[in-house]
Amino acid sequence: MTHVTTTVKPVPVYDWGVSKASLREAIISNVVRLLREEREKRGFSMNGVAQRAGLSHSIVSLVERDLRNPTLDTLLRIAEAIGVDLGEVIIRAGRAASRQRAK
Repeated sequence: MTHVTTTVKPVPVYDWGVSKASLREAIISNVVRLLREEREKRGFSMNGVAQRAGLSHSIVSLVERDLRNPTLDTLLRIAEAIGVDLGEVIIRAGRAASRQRAK
């Protein structure tokens, strides 16, 4: 009989005293807020971003007003249309959500 032994690496757990769902929602809201701020800072209209991203104006509007949970594809399209790195936006959004939860 052969015995196999493996080592399990611990998985980091993020616990800010709030549910993971609540943290995810805060991060998504911050991603959307940051994308809207970048769009405005760069002088793009919602219509312009929608056209460049291949999305409808109503989808961009619903996402920006936090009335629709965007898919990853939608976020990638919007970020590309604006000219920002979605990965960097997500990192910034995560930091902002953490600061908001710490208050």
